[in-house]
Amino acid sequence: MNKKSLLTAIAASTLALTISFGHVKAAENDETASTKVENVKTTNEVEKDITKVSNSTAIKISGKYHVTASSLTLRTSSSTSSKALAYIGKNKTVTAKYKKVVNGKTWFKVTVQGKTGWMSAAYLKKGAGVKKTSSEVGLSNIVSTGKKYLGTPYVYGGTTPSGFDCSGFTRYVYAKNGISLPRTSRAQRAAVKYTNNPQPGDLVFFNVGGGAITHVAIYAGNGMLVHAAGTHVQYQTMSTYWKYYVHSYGTVR
Repeated sequence: MNKKSLLTAIAASTLALTISFGHVKAAENDETASTKVENVKTTNEVEKDITKVSNSTAIKISGKYHVTASSLTLRTSSSTSSKALAYIGKNKTVTAKYKKVVNGKTWFKVTVQGKTGWMSAAYLKKGAGVKKTSSEVGLSNIVSTGKKYLGTPYVYGGTTPSGFDCSGFTRYVYAKNGISLPRTSRAQRAAVKYTNNPQPGDLVFFNVGGGAITHVAIYAGNGMLVHAAGTHVQYQTMSTYWKYYVHSYGTVR
């Protein structure tokens, strides 16, 4: 091989090696780039998983439910720390639109009384609330009527807002709601039906000292009473003194 041919061969070999190394380097770059893309994808997937855990996805539902608690808060979001929009009473019907589980607790997004917000599903039951009869509506109004006279002095034999005794108070409040009762607590016991499931507006009879009935009060719900006792008409719990002397419950329902 002459000198010219030798130089040509060396140059060709050098070019081939350069191209070969270039391909290897390019391949390394491609692999690195591919790895970076895969790493970014993995990070995004992890972030999505975290989001799914911390922010539960709302599921679309539909149907009528009614409130089982005495009062249930309608809130701006699915959290007890969120702002209250309204307080919805027992048996009120709501229309459910979405369901969400947050920290193990189920929430419904509902519409009620022209407002939309979130309620705890623990106090909602499937189906519309049962409409109250006219007598039940009247009984629920009795409590609010009785509360108007809080602070009125207790007067033995009193039957007017200038002063009430226990049965004078219940008789007066019931009359304001179109229901006639006899004058004394014992006569009122005889005039109404017995019940083991008192509702707001029903009567509670007591036998302080044992034996015959000695006192009557209006049951206000949640273990509370509205009655003329002590020195004045008061709103008082049954969970202390009075619970020991309950004789029975009566209703006109």
